[in-house]
Order: sequence, then C-alpha cells, then structure tokens
Amino acid sequence: MRSIFGLFGRIRSFETVTLHTSGMRRVTDHEIVMKGGEAEISQYAVGYRNGEQTRQLQKRAVCSAKRALRLMNACRLLSWDGYHGKRPKGIKDGTDFIFKATLNEGKKIYATGSQRFPPYYRKFTDGLNEILREGENERV
Repeated sequence: MRSIFGLFGRIRSFETVTLHTSGMRRVTDHEIVMKGGEAEISQYAVGYRNGEQTRQLQKRAVCSAKRALRLMNACRLLSWDGYHGKRPKGIKDGTDFIFKATLNEGKKIYATGSQRFPPYYRKFTDGLNEILREGENERV
C-alpha cells in the first residue's frame, strides 16, 4: 500500500497558512507564519467597520516549526489543494471556510467549502486551538 506522502508529498517548509471561517455569528482567521525558525500562530476576530474589513488579534502563540509541520502533515494539507465542498442542498446556514497556504518554497494551495470540509479539517482546527490554548499566557 502506498503512503499518503507518496501520493501528495510531504510538507517540508511553509511561509504562511491562513484559514478563514465564517458562520452566522462569528468570522475568524487563523494564521500560521514562519518567523525566525518558529511558527507564529494567531487567531483574529474579523469584523467590518465603515465598509472595510477589520481584524482584531485575539490570541497568539509560538511553537516550533517542527510541531507546526507535524500538524500540517498529519492533516494532509497538501491533499486539500483544489477542494471545493459545495453546500448541501437545503442547508441555509452553517460554516464556510477559505484555506490558503504557501508551502514547500512557493507552492500555493487553495481550498473552500460551505458546510463540507476536507479530510482531517477538524483535526487541523483542534490542533491549532490546542497550540493557542497552551500559549494563553501570551493572550492579547
């Protein structure tokens, strides 16, 4: 049996990873940025003021690049490229997401969904939230 890394490859490096989620009551951005050999993970509340989108930092944590890469590979983020989860018929609300990343020295990936998510989506969001919880002493 072929490993998932044989099919999609392994994430070896990253520049930025952004997950934008919107629901009926909440719009949030999670962002992972490589800074000085470490991964800086931020969570923003997204709002609108005077017709312009605003982002207010809610939490930030720093972890090793190795830990961030381990999470990204465990969630098979490279396989998300091109994913489009169309909203199920009859569903009027729910959660929408837009995922963008620049990985492996310039490879851009993009995925979207509306109440449908790629494999390991929840594992990825749970992993980000765990890192942010551990870094709560750096809460903004």
